[in-house]
Amino acid sequence: MNQQVSYTLAEIAEHIGAELKGDASKKISGIAPLTSANDQQLTFLYTSSAKSAEQLAESHAGAVIVPSADLATNVLDQLVVKDPRLAFAKAAQLFDHKKALHTGVHPSAVIAKSSQIAPSVVIGANVSIGHYCTIGENTIIKANATIADYVTIGKNCIIHEGAVIGSDGFGNANEQGKWVKIPQLGCVQIHDDVEIGANSTVDCGAMGDTIIHNGVRIDNLVQIAHNVEIGAHTAIAAQAGVAGSTKIGQYCLIAGQAAVNGHVEVTDKVVITGQGMITNSIKKPGVYSSGTGFMANTLWRKMVVRLRGLDDLARIVKKLEKIVMKGEK
Repeated sequence: MNQQVSYTLAEIAEHIGAELKGDASKKISGIAPLTSANDQQLTFLYTSSAKSAEQLAESHAGAVIVPSADLATNVLDQLVVKDPRLAFAKAAQLFDHKKALHTGVHPSAVIAKSSQIAPSVVIGANVSIGHYCTIGENTIIKANATIADYVTIGKNCIIHEGAVIGSDGFGNANEQGKWVKIPQLGCVQIHDDVEIGANSTVDCGAMGDTIIHNGVRIDNLVQIAHNVEIGAHTAIAAQAGVAGSTKIGQYCLIAGQAAVNGHVEVTDKVVITGQGMITNSIKKPGVYSSGTGFMANTLWRKMVVRLRGLDDLARIVKKLEKIVMKGEK
């Protein structure tokens, strides 16, 4: 059983930087959704939609994080903040009981003697750490993760279950129809405060290094190819892929199933929406899309038929254009 902890609303308000409207001494022992929270739990409200307002009015939570005091006029105590999502993240840290489960080095972990591991590093079951690795303070390597040779990981990082850091990049040369492997001679550098999701892969460089800068967030099932460089505080969602020798700037957001071509550069503060396919460099900040949104199947079938006829239509338009131009002369 997890040992239950509790905090007063005053303590929570101070921790998340909120204005407290209610009973400062009330004890809170957990966090739960708006619709299921009990009188000892904290909940949160992101928006002021009609549905959210209705759920808030019916909630039995002990207190609520809100962006405006006007939203919570019922009996709930309130923690008023500018950014409820950020405040929720900070409050949830207080009640994160899973942290206590991860301590020390699991006896099943295999660590090469040539690697340097800070004493505060947590290493889970069946983790494999190769030769000449360096791992900084307070980093957590979770179960079944693999850290290959010559990988450097900074402080306060989290490498989730099954991630593979430093595997060979995809390098081959063709000789008369047969593939000849190109040895991957580079390394991986992961800087401080980086989180890499479960079953994601970060390949080592072919010659230079693959570099992940401070504060980057990589979701589950993401592929980062050799010699990629990802700028500080960029976030990449699940099933995205970044091909080799690509440089991505700082504070970028790359949504799920997006694909970034190799040998391109993406500047700072770029947003690539879901299934976006980036084939050329992006030099200006902004939002970029190429994936097609869903539609009813019957409409989609009509669109496909029309799409197949676009080439013939273009030819007809060209002919009509020539006829019109001749007529004008």
